[in-house]
Amino acid sequence: MRIAPQLSYNPLMAAMLSGLSILLLLVPAISWARASDQVRLVQQADAPAIGPTEGDLERDFKRARDMLRASPEFHSDSADAHYRLGQALHHRGDMNGAMEEYRLAVQRNPRFNDAYRDLGALLLDRHEYAGAVAALEQAVRLGRQDGETYYWLGRGLMGQRDWAAAAGALESATRVKPDDAEAYADLGLVRMVQGDVAGATEAFRVSIELKPDYAEAHALLETLTAHQSDRNRMIQAAEKILATVFAR
Repeated sequence: MRIAPQLSYNPLMAAMLSGLSILLLLVPAISWARASDQVRLVQQADAPAIGPTEGDLERDFKRARDMLRASPEFHSDSADAHYRLGQALHHRGDMNGAMEEYRLAVQRNPRFNDAYRDLGALLLDRHEYAGAVAALEQAVRLGRQDGETYYWLGRGLMGQRDWAAAAGALESATRVKPDDAEAYADLGLVRMVQGDVAGATEAFRVSIELKPDYAEAHALLETLTAHQSDRNRMIQAAEKILATVFAR
């Protein structure tokens, strides 16, 4: 189950950003991980907490963000410049800055489906399901109908507990990308919470067939098998799993 979607490495972006290396040496290194997940306060018995706070990280992000915005590569107010800057910030783990830039990109060009898609992926990572679903649905309407976009849309709809719509999006994901074991596993979980034993069993079977060592699909199938004679218990088991995965 893909919990947090990540942008793929873009060599062109990397080459473009390399020209800023001298400037960025002035900025403390920033982890690619989400800022909220980086904060680790190490406490001694009677010693004060040490380590960066979320405020510290945001200040570092803002400093790097402002330097990038002032550079010739991103100085334009065009939709494309905002989108490229959003991708650069997203890669660096600056989710607040990336979200702002993606939103500026779609304001400048309301038909910019890639910007809607990446904004939706970012919001999904933050468990902001309503915003993620709205952005990803717009990306699909504008023609971004690849398997990954449908998968992320299905995940967002799962977070909203809209099982019927989630199943539809995940079915679209498996139709466009029939080798996606994770999409089949999520579809099986949705079928399970809907009380559809046959549909869930088939989805888990295909997931395992595509990825025999996929431990999560095996565990879900075992849970289904253990409760398939009692539909209510099966649904409760699925709801418990979903509540854990989509905890806000």
